[in-house]
Amino acid sequence: MATGKVVVLTRGTFMDKDAMDMFKSVTPVGWKPVFVDMNEGDQKVIDELKDAEYLLAHGGAVSVKMVENARKLKLIQSQGQDTGHLPVKWALDKGIFVANAGGANAIAVSEFTVLLMMNCLKKFTQFNRNISQGKFRGDFDRKGSRELFGKTVGIVGFGNIGRRVAFLCHAFGASIIYYERMFVPYALRADSQAKPVSLDELLSASDIVSIHVPSFTANRAMIGWEQLNKMKPTAILINTSRGANIDEKALARALNEKKIAVAGIDVWDPEPPDPNNPLLHMSNVVATPHVAGLSYENMAPGFDTEWRNVVLVSEGKEPMNRIREF
Repeated sequence: MATGKVVVLTRGTFMDKDAMDMFKSVTPVGWKPVFVDMNEGDQKVIDELKDAEYLLAHGGAVSVKMVENARKLKLIQSQGQDTGHLPVKWALDKGIFVANAGGANAIAVSEFTVLLMMNCLKKFTQFNRNISQGKFRGDFDRKGSRELFGKTVGIVGFGNIGRRVAFLCHAFGASIIYYERMFVPYALRADSQAKPVSLDELLSASDIVSIHVPSFTANRAMIGWEQLNKMKPTAILINTSRGANIDEKALARALNEKKIAVAGIDVWDPEPPDPNNPLLHMSNVVATPHVAGLSYENMAPGFDTEWRNVVLVSEGKEPMNRIREF
């Protein structure tokens, strides 16, 4: 088997001992990855990448500056689903493969998405806060606690994660509609009885809108003031995709002016968010720190996909989950 230099970019404790041990356990025989902590500075990254053939990104944003002198580079591989933190345009222009880990985190993200939906519907974070402050029920408003059953859930982006969110919500008794740029065969949506619609129809008809698209240029700020005004005033917006897909200023305004009711947000633009970001301080926002994809169970499948792509490219083949646009 042909081998080459593999640089794994980490940051601080992002890969703890358990993750590191698991990563090493699925490393193919003969391959010896070089781990670089991005907290050591850009120059350390640049120096290690000069003769690298494969870059596995586990530690945050990778700039063009870091890779522009990597003359041997063949593959830039994302640990997760998204590649918005990678120099995709630069790599595509250079003929370098870019790939993600496919659906390795689909279960974790879809479960977390439904958790955000239920929190927005049931207010359990608020109730937890009330009882810890000595308020047994606090100012309980029965209208403020709602059911997922019977609601219309609109899924924007019907890939691995979007389809699983649809399946889970359908199991709760929700009706599913979705918007997707690409054709989705009936066999992939039969278990959720999902119906394809235009984005405008989805926004106006949905009780809950959940975003599941990558952060390609075409998707950035795809939900802005115009789109938010098409939603129901009782609607909930969920984003576990990427922060750049929603105009945060427009969202804060829409929530303040009651154009929509609630938002559940796990992803931000930029990350970490500015502590003064109004979305972090609003009572009708459930905010979490980009943790939807984290689970113990999805580490091994994700690492395995990364190594499979390294091996494929080393054999002169195309990687799985190849990215073709930015």
